[in-house]
Amino acid sequence: MEDSQKGLRVRNFFQIEASTLLERYRIIETLLPRPSARGAAHPGEEGRYIESLLRSFLNKHLPRNLRAVSGFVLCPATKTGIQNLERVTEHHDRHSRQIDIIVYDFDAYPIFEQFEEFCIVPPEGVIGLVSVKKTLYRKDIEGEIGTLKQVADLCFQRKRRGPYTGLFAFSSDDDNDDTLNRRIFEAIHRTHSGQSFDAMLNEASVLARTCIFKNRIEHGRDNSAKYVAVDCRQEPHIALQRLLQSLLSVYYDETRGSGKQRPGFVSFRKRTFADSPELGLVAYAKADQ
Repeated sequence: MEDSQKGLRVRNFFQIEASTLLERYRIIETLLPRPSARGAAHPGEEGRYIESLLRSFLNKHLPRNLRAVSGFVLCPATKTGIQNLERVTEHHDRHSRQIDIIVYDFDAYPIFEQFEEFCIVPPEGVIGLVSVKKTLYRKDIEGEIGTLKQVADLCFQRKRRGPYTGLFAFSSDDDNDDTLNRRIFEAIHRTHSGQSFDAMLNEASVLARTCIFKNRIEHGRDNSAKYVAVDCRQEPHIALQRLLQSLLSVYYDETRGSGKQRPGFVSFRKRTFADSPELGLVAYAKADQ
């Protein structure tokens, strides 16, 4: 069998999922159009609808004990484990800003509060953090990336892989993909240089346009995260599959104690990422090695 046919069923399946998501996100502006501009007449409700679409996609495909919700991460200055007083002696009670999507392990960890899709959770069970935008505006890129990093810092635990962080949008006010990719990378560079590798943004995607993600450089250029931009115009499924793959990578990481091997669940064409252009390197803290 040719390499191009291997995993083709999975790619075709997620291509349908991506196309469906792209069509469904336009429903509210089609039924409730804004009279004088593109978009829905009720932007707040439109935003919640967009977030709900992506949460539904994740909840359909992630393991049942993981759920995508919205809300806050609360990191109290309390003892952890049996006698770990680090939070008591080094911190005060802290909480995050509101996060559009928190992927949380409900089977293994408790919650503080839950009402429908809204939750307040402790950091230990957080698998992923996603900021969702209908339109990713240029002026908002750096602020969104900075907020995700702050929440990831709340979830940091030594010798344990940190949560996935991602910025996911359905459109952008920047029509040029190269310019958009460069703006996102420059925002990452300004907010993440010298931080731990785990705290650096995992991915930034605009569905059916681009997907930017990081790799750890282990040979030749140590202590750097390499960010790569993938053209998704012909393959919108890439952004959705990257999102699922990255979340599963965190969940099944041996440092998080699942004891299970990550399944073969996603598929990309051979050399999809190897042939994608490098945007640049961002140095991460030596202590993260």
